[in-house]
Amino acid sequence: MLKELYVKNFAIIDDVNIKFSSGLDILTGETGAGKTLIIEAINLLIGERADLNLIRENEENLLVQGFFDFSKNEDVKKFLIKEGLIKNYNEAKDIEITRELNRNGRNRVFVNNIFTQVNVLKNLGKLFIDIHGQHDHQYLLDQKQHLEIIDRLGSEKLQELKNDYVIEFKNYLNEKKEIEDLIEKQKKKEMALKELNFKLDEIESLNLKEDEDVVLENEKNILKNYEKIYQYSTECLKLIEGDVETNFSLVNINSKLLKNLYELSKIDNNIPKFIESLEIYNSNIEELNRYLQNYINNFEFSPKKLEDIQERIFLINDIKRKYKMGIQELLEYKTKLSKQRIGLEDIDNTIELKLKDFEERKQLLIKKAIDLHNYRLEVASKFQEDIKKELLDLNFKAVEFKVNFSYTSGDDALIDGKKIKFLLNGIDECEFLISTNPGESVKSLNKIASGGEISRVMLALKSIIGNSDNINTMIFDEIDAGIGGQTATVVGEKLYKISLFRQVICITHLPQIACFADNHLLVEKYIKDNKTKISIKKMVSEDKVDEIARMMSGITSNVSRLHSEELIGQCNKIKKLLKEAN
Repeated sequence: MLKELYVKNFAIIDDVNIKFSSGLDILTGETGAGKTLIIEAINLLIGERADLNLIRENEENLLVQGFFDFSKNEDVKKFLIKEGLIKNYNEAKDIEITRELNRNGRNRVFVNNIFTQVNVLKNLGKLFIDIHGQHDHQYLLDQKQHLEIIDRLGSEKLQELKNDYVIEFKNYLNEKKEIEDLIEKQKKKEMALKELNFKLDEIESLNLKEDEDVVLENEKNILKNYEKIYQYSTECLKLIEGDVETNFSLVNINSKLLKNLYELSKIDNNIPKFIESLEIYNSNIEELNRYLQNYINNFEFSPKKLEDIQERIFLINDIKRKYKMGIQELLEYKTKLSKQRIGLEDIDNTIELKLKDFEERKQLLIKKAIDLHNYRLEVASKFQEDIKKELLDLNFKAVEFKVNFSYTSGDDALIDGKKIKFLLNGIDECEFLISTNPGESVKSLNKIASGGEISRVMLALKSIIGNSDNINTMIFDEIDAGIGGQTATVVGEKLYKISLFRQVICITHLPQIACFADNHLLVEKYIKDNKTKISIKKMVSEDKVDEIARMMSGITSNVSRLHSEELIGQCNKIKKLLKEAN
């Protein structure tokens, strides 16, 4: 529940502190006094959009703080633990939520002095508060919202069925898309095969080998430099083997060196480590000698071979440029094209198999859709009974309320002889129908219900939703639209009855509702130092009598005060009976 609200620099509010009760809190005051601003401030604490225009004129920032007790709301406690905003459940008794906004657009959110995100407040707010704004009647008149209301009442089981359906629905869409793509390819099969065969023939005709371009470049380089190769190789052999002119040979010198070292090693134990390195060196020299001998003996320059290599390199580079790929990528692309060709050649069989699998998928989706539909019918049946009971409590003398279901229309499948369309939300459309007069058939809410009737239907709906969602706090901004007289008393009684189980905050202009307050707050607008401000005063004893009198007649007089005292007395009797009954 909301224990206390502090608001600073919010529109015409300069600095106010409001304490709420755990029961029925009523806000009254003249039209334009700023009552709705209190609700808008609370909205900021549950993550609603913060408009810079809300910052009080000539001020740089606004501040809204709410002090809450969530000790009786298990969902909120789990959420706060999960988000790291409290360490244990005991801390949930005193939760402080702060929202700050400055003219630079900086928006800051804190929960118990821990910085967090606006989205966290949004998700938190869904768990403990339900706000009925001045324009929410339209929500009830919008048929698209009716199925959402049924789902909201369906608890975890309905959500599980809905999740199961959504998973299958997405699988169904994926398979449907695959088949549509295959059919499209089938239509273009001949042209696609022609293109594939051309590319494959072009790549396969070259008979490419891995790293072939690197090998060919090396061979080309060797052939183009054969004179230098012969010269350098011959010089190297002279150094290794020696010649008549120089009488210098690396082989002979190294052999003599090793022979002397062997003898020396018999005397000095440090010498063998040098012998090992020289032996490796000698082995390498001998291997190089053999390679160069073979190189010179077998080396043959062929202008034709060089020409062939250059031509081959040109062809390889040409196809690499064309496809913007290296040889390895071209080889992989060739494999991919081959698979695509096989797929296209066998596309008719593939489509046939896919259609068979798709039909099985569709039957599974139909089952999931029907399971969800049937459970919605169960929820709707109970909802019809509950809301009828609530409406009778709200002074509907004879009322019929029906949740009318129909299948979505389309060509996806046939269920109960009707062509339906699968949607993300299932196969259901539903509409709330009502009859408020005996003998009349049920019709759409927006065709039959007056403003006052819609207010009472909304109150009944909110009462049921509050029970289903374990909501701690329910807020009504002028739920009394279009009602008066005895009906207003019945609405006040219903609000008080709801407040026996959860906190209710209500703005009203009707004395029949205000007199039920556990905590009556008067909102007044005044001017000080040429600035508009508001004050919030708790109405007790005589103050409450005066305010109810003003609401009844527009002025406070002895006569209006007598009527006020009588009305308050009647309300107190009703409140006592309701407390005893519950």
